[in-house]
Amino acid sequence: MTSHIYQDEYDALAQMLATSAKSPQQLAMHLFPHMKLASAHARLRACLNPKKDERLTFGQIIAAMRFCGRYDPLMYACDETLHARPDRKAPEDQAARIAESIDSATATLNQALKALAALQAHSGGQGMRTAG
Repeated sequence: MTSHIYQDEYDALAQMLATSAKSPQQLAMHLFPHMKLASAHARLRACLNPKKDERLTFGQIIAAMRFCGRYDPLMYACDETLHARPDRKAPEDQAARIAESIDSATATLNQALKALAALQAHSGGQGMRTAG
């Protein structure tokens, strides 16, 4: 992603849409699937117009970034709050992190099961209930 300086949040949203492969109509239908195309498009135009009262919610902005595959609003938020712009995580890195979490949780569960079995063996199983 190029380092773009945004005038305001509306510029960031406009850049996101302008540099994506999605049309405003496609984004409108994605964000407002319960509406007819013309109504959804009119609502999106109103949300992207600083002179109108309608706004996208935080969740809708995230959905729009994912749908468009562009993250200009995120970069604008980082700039405005004096945070470094983030690097995009590779899906493989995310999958490896999740696999490590699963391995760690499995090891913890195995340790707990061994400790429970040892406690039950030591006490003869009296007063102990097993799950299940």
